[in-house]
Amino acid sequence: MNNENERETMSLTRRLTTFAILTALVIVLQLWGSSIRIGIVSLNFVLIPIVLCGMLLGVLYGALIGLVVGFVTLICGITGFDSFTMILLGESPVLITAICLIKTTAAGAVSALIYKAMKNRHKYVGTFLSAAATPLVNTSIFILGMLCILDILKKNFINDGTSALYFLFVNIVGLNFIFEFILNLLLAPALFRVIEVIGKSRR
Repeated sequence: MNNENERETMSLTRRLTTFAILTALVIVLQLWGSSIRIGIVSLNFVLIPIVLCGMLLGVLYGALIGLVVGFVTLICGITGFDSFTMILLGESPVLITAICLIKTTAAGAVSALIYKAMKNRHKYVGTFLSAAATPLVNTSIFILGMLCILDILKKNFINDGTSALYFLFVNIVGLNFIFEFILNLLLAPALFRVIEVIGKSRR
């Protein structure tokens, strides 16, 4: 009985340690990525650690690390480090707060759910699907939120007659999403290798 309790304690300690390391990584990447922009939107380098966290630790931890990313995004907006988010927060604080917190939380949870469903049948395919789902969910929720505030986008960011929809899908989402999606797929084999190595070390 004592041995079982010790194993459970060690397992929990290992999970919390892994989560802490990945959380520190996403905070650093989020702050660093906020200074690199395509157009007016900063690049998002945190989706890979979100995927990895969900694959290693499960749905709850995948959602939690996504929530951490959402809070960091909010802080960057509140402090002015991310000027795009800062302007939107000033115009619609409740909606933008909800978007920031929900999109990465949902991305982490969905990604982890997909991997959980696939890992016993085809772990390699599950890794790719999980990696692909994260930017898809994150960007889809962002687009839905932005569609609710097209007038705000037009007022603050468009002064050349461009339609708000074109600005949203081309100037804001376009290249950023392509970058995130390709990066996740390119790194999916590395994620698979990490999972395999960690899995063997636990045996």
